[in-house]
Amino acid sequence: MTTKENSTRAIRTFVPELSRFRRAQQKTVYQGPLGRIGATRRSRYTLVALSGVLALLALVVSAIISPTVAAAAGLGAVLLIAGGWPAATGIAELRGRHRVTSHSVIIVLSGLASVLYAWINPGESPLTFLPAIAAVGIVSSFMTELARGEGAQGKLESVISCVSGVLASVSVAGWVGLAILAKHAETAQPVVMIGVGVGILLGIIGIRVISAGPKEGPRRGAVTLGVTPVAFIGVIGYVCATFLTRVIG
Repeated sequence: MTTKENSTRAIRTFVPELSRFRRAQQKTVYQGPLGRIGATRRSRYTLVALSGVLALLALVVSAIISPTVAAAAGLGAVLLIAGGWPAATGIAELRGRHRVTSHSVIIVLSGLASVLYAWINPGESPLTFLPAIAAVGIVSSFMTELARGEGAQGKLESVISCVSGVLASVSVAGWVGLAILAKHAETAQPVVMIGVGVGILLGIIGIRVISAGPKEGPRRGAVTLGVTPVAFIGVIGYVCATFLTRVIG
């Protein structure tokens, strides 16, 4: 048997095995009550968009109700970001792992600290210590990757992924700040106006986020891709709302 025939036979044997492996992997990733929602590219984009819209509605409505409700919704957003961020950025797949627990822990602790601080300190500046909390999270990201040792796979990508996740989770506290502003101003108008603006920005930014995210992988990554743009704009929304409340009284 010639070399060419051997190669052809090997390919014919390998391709079915690869197909079976992919089917088994998808069955593991997409099992559960949601079926194969998020398994195809189109349904995955739908899942991202739906997650973003629901996160926006939840955070805007909770900010209108009270700071406590906003903090509860913010904690939920932080948990979603922390749980799915390594999958959303593709760093878990790059490192050949199902989850990157160290990243998720750093992200969730940074987000929880920020949201709780904003809720416990409902003064004129509830976000004063957000830069300090973010700095601790960023330093922790670097230290975690240094601890992996020299030559570890995807160290630079891991640092970038973890740092961006920290910034996203910390930004969620901006929605608690919006709720505090609405309570002090005794009107929900600034929050509603910011919500509309955030919706427009979400549509613009979300298109790029969706197109840049991994086309395959766990559904939690797709959900995180939808929640993250809303979280990132929390601090921006707080700054804009502060300006609006001072202008319109």
